[in-house]
Amino acid sequence: MSSCQDGTKNCTLAKENVETTKATIEKEINPDGKKRSWPELKGENVETAKATILKERPDLYVVVLPEGAPWTNDEGFSRVRLVVNEKGQVVNVPSIG
Repeated sequence: MSSCQDGTKNCTLAKENVETTKATIEKEINPDGKKRSWPELKGENVETAKATILKERPDLYVVVLPEGAPWTNDEGFSRVRLVVNEKGQVVNVPSIG
């Protein structure tokens, strides 16, 4: 594995990618350390996604909606919406709201 200390463009891009990833992860965690979004579950089977969220955050409830279904714009601070396609795959990034 090579070092990124030579200041090349590839090294700069790699460092920027690491910083972007760190910032993304920080946004996904509440100040109390609890996770608030699950980008890794996009594309996952709905039952697996629901089980993962409830295992990590048993204080939440999960609402499953078919793709294209209407929903309210209210904020639910204990709710995670899973939007699923006809194959049962999650098509959104699940997050609290």
